[in-house]
Amino acid sequence: MEKKFDNSFVNLREEAGGRVSVKLQPNMLNNSDPSQYYGKVTRVTYSNQNLLDMVAEELPDMSIGKITDVMTSYTAVLRRTLAKGCACKFGTLGTFYIASRGTTESANGKTGLTIKFTPEKNLHDAVQKIEIAESGYAAPKITVDSITDIARNATDGALKLGTSVSIRGNNLRIGGTESGIWCVPVDDEGKFTGDDTDWKEVARDFFINTSKNLVFTLPEGLEFGREYCFVFRTRLVGYSKYERKVILQATTPSFKVVA
Repeated sequence: MEKKFDNSFVNLREEAGGRVSVKLQPNMLNNSDPSQYYGKVTRVTYSNQNLLDMVAEELPDMSIGKITDVMTSYTAVLRRTLAKGCACKFGTLGTFYIASRGTTESANGKTGLTIKFTPEKNLHDAVQKIEIAESGYAAPKITVDSITDIARNATDGALKLGTSVSIRGNNLRIGGTESGIWCVPVDDEGKFTGDDTDWKEVARDFFINTSKNLVFTLPEGLEFGREYCFVFRTRLVGYSKYERKVILQATTPSFKVVA
């Protein structure tokens, strides 16, 4: 008698759900409930070669060269169809279609156009078994790794008045309303002394203003021998051009002004 093989293990493996990580971001548009968060899934992208190899596994009788030709032709047909102004159904996955983008100031004006995709139910169903393996919110913060007196090439906690300063770290880029860098007097314990009138703002014409590095001139008017720290305020985080609604502030270790 011919033995029948049980493929349940293989089928179970193929139908098992994947895993994703989700980063939470505060919903700044909902002023009535600032504790709400929305999630952004960490994207892991398969390359074209990954997909071609997987299709080749599904179609073992076809060469990968022929599969590549078919997919390349399908892509070309899809582009030509959309370029004619028509929507295009992508197998059983969903439909690519042309949508309006932006606004116009005239009742007879023309908005821009973009491409959108509406997935079918079976595509929605495909992600229902995915497990959210990790989900959490990590507030962005400014970190300072070093403060360098460029003229002396020194990181000894002393800065010469009127010379250039280089600060390295993360999320340092200054931008947005109410942003800037200030030199603030501190006491022996590194705590602020005096009031805002004693703060000396650094000129906004930075030599370098990036997420990893700031280079600027130490402002005039600081007292020799006195301890200060830098206070950063910015609405920009990382390399994004998005201006945050909540300003981000950080304080550096103290430094002494020397002659």
